[in-house]
Amino acid sequence: MAVPSVPAPYDPGALRFGEDRPLESAPVLSAEEQDVLRQKLLAFDKLLSDEGKAKWKIEIGFFHKRKLHSHSAGAISIWESGTKFHGGGDTKAYFCPGKERKISACEGVIPDHANGYGFLVCPACKHVWKGEEVYGEIFGRWTNRTWAEKVLWLFRKLDHNADIYLKYPLADLRIAARAEQRKQLGGEKLQRVRQQRVQYIYPLKNIIKDTAGGADLLGRFYAFLTA
Repeated sequence: MAVPSVPAPYDPGALRFGEDRPLESAPVLSAEEQDVLRQKLLAFDKLLSDEGKAKWKIEIGFFHKRKLHSHSAGAISIWESGTKFHGGGDTKAYFCPGKERKISACEGVIPDHANGYGFLVCPACKHVWKGEEVYGEIFGRWTNRTWAEKVLWLFRKLDHNADIYLKYPLADLRIAARAEQRKQLGGEKLQRVRQQRVQYIYPLKNIIKDTAGGADLLGRFYAFLTA
């Protein structure tokens, strides 16, 4: 199948599966097309690996200055590192709500390429979700130890391939996240909030170096959060 050299222009009158017709009746990629897509994704993963970059970013955003010996309120989100083919920035990932909705035990991560026409497909359980059904942040008010445990849980879920970002946004993440959930803006509001913050980074290459010396992951994440 020939692939156009440039993206097709937006057509407001085009038929949209999931809106004009059921999503189940949408065309299915052939085995050849699926293989091409897999090869492109693998090539992108290799490019990141060759450049020493992590595929994912785990972002912890505290609403206020964190407390060393008490509970701190904040949110955790996941972003894909520079995944836009036109050279753009990070793209937001979402969490499968299967377990939260008691439909399944799934808590998979849904990447940007599984998002389209207002629907998201979880690569772990293959369930198709509407945009308003998924969630992109985990909110909590926990001790630094619990925050470190949450980060470790996500780091393992992302195949140990993530940088850790610690941020203090000047704007309120909760307001931006709620607006995002209502309007499905593709991360625009959250991107603006992310750009207005103080941040600290624990890059993957440093995580590998530290743990190669015998340090445990949970201990390193706890030290990062309390430094």
